[in-house]
Amino acid sequence: MNKAIVIVDDDPIVRLVIQRMVHNIDSSITCHQCENGEVGLLRIEKLQNITDYIVVLLDINMPVLNGWEFLDRLQQLNIVASDKFKLYMITSSTDASDKIKARSYPVIKKLYPKPLSKQDLKEILSSDEMP
Repeated sequence: MNKAIVIVDDDPIVRLVIQRMVHNIDSSITCHQCENGEVGLLRIEKLQNITDYIVVLLDINMPVLNGWEFLDRLQQLNIVASDKFKLYMITSSTDASDKIKARSYPVIKKLYPKPLSKQDLKEILSSDEMP
């Protein structure tokens, strides 16, 4: 099965650390690093027809297209309703309004605080929903 993780975060260190943790847990998963929501959407559009399963790890605060704008534009893609697509929000925000707003997007499976721990990532990758 062809699995991909799309890491949408403007911090290159965060992206690199997550990618290394993913490869330590399961080296068969392909990681795609995207520095903002615009790049992330383009990557997902390309991947939706060539991968069996896509997990998105999405930051909130980014330049160009932030996490909320990304989610609004993502709703227009048919992939959101697919069982092969899962999205998790990762953020350093401690603002309660961000947590409330995240709950208003059904596509978000769970919100994780930064830094994402290896245990968090194992939870995401071993989710009952992930084939």
